[in-house]
Amino acid sequence: MSAQDDDYLGNIHDPHIEIQPEERLEVQYANPKFWHRCVANLIDFLIAVVIFFIVFICARAIVRATPEYKENDAELYDAQISSGLYIDDADMGVTNITSYLSTWDYTGYTRMIMAQDAIEVFFEFIDEKCDEETAEMVRGTYDTERLSDTFVDSYGQHYFVIDEESGEVIINRACYNVIGAQAYFDNFYTYYIDEVLQGYLIVAVPNYYELTKYMSNVLIYAEILPAFCFAGVLTWYVPTWIFKRGWKTFGKAIYHIGVVDKRLLNPPWWKSLVRFLIFFFFELVLSVFTFGIPIIISFTMMAFDRNKQGFPDYMLSLVEVSTADNKIYYNYDEIKIDLVRTAKKPVEFHHSDLNLH
Repeated sequence: MSAQDDDYLGNIHDPHIEIQPEERLEVQYANPKFWHRCVANLIDFLIAVVIFFIVFICARAIVRATPEYKENDAELYDAQISSGLYIDDADMGVTNITSYLSTWDYTGYTRMIMAQDAIEVFFEFIDEKCDEETAEMVRGTYDTERLSDTFVDSYGQHYFVIDEESGEVIINRACYNVIGAQAYFDNFYTYYIDEVLQGYLIVAVPNYYELTKYMSNVLIYAEILPAFCFAGVLTWYVPTWIFKRGWKTFGKAIYHIGVVDKRLLNPPWWKSLVRFLIFFFFELVLSVFTFGIPIIISFTMMAFDRNKQGFPDYMLSLVEVSTADNKIYYNYDEIKIDLVRTAKKPVEFHHSDLNLH
């Protein structure tokens, strides 16, 4: 592609430079090596990760020092420990009881007994926190779930049966002798605690849902989101104003990779801004919720597209070029002045196989 315009010949204001009207403007750019582009993107990604964790740690320290957070955290902690469904371990911190029991080297029988104890503590907790009708309903799920046809062994024997003398639900010894205590813990007690009782803890215990929602909102909107935005802006936008010629990030600057528009000149500032916004919101943010599909699409385009353009560059008719041998120019006048001052022999001004829309 030839980048020349004789109308610019009269716009050079340096009186010490003379350019002949018939002079052609020709500069050549090379495609950056694909692995250079990959490593440059990797460098930027690692910079973003470092910034994210620094901002995240600082934001977390600030938020968790506020009186409001401390009050809600203490109330949530008290509710979780009192419920019997959580335990405060010196190594694991506050964790649910089934995860705690599965982690440490307990026998299957010990795990089953401790799970039964946790269930009884939860029923007492529900009696204290909820009305009588709700507490009775929660207790009733214990027998219903134990007698469910879901919990049978490979011989069709139920995990639990009703004792003929007392009328209570007890362990079916015929089944227990076959599968053992560990199977009871893994198949029934883990399910009942994690799926049933955890659900009632959220929906039946007053204020518990609000506390968990508050903690989730703090994590997402006060810690993760600011860190993510700061990392994105400081990695992929702020450096472009340091390396304005080619709008380079730090990774791209290391490998001498800049971006030009369809005139093969430095793109205007607004295109650099829009390029960042498309990259940040379409590729990064959307990738978080779609298992990285937008990033995969953009990377595939960069690898196999005719002009080796990622999605943002394709949308804006931009292309990345190597600046190792030639710099990127702001306008045609600058090219003319540079060619005369350096006494360069004009060469063809094109990008191989470039066919920008």
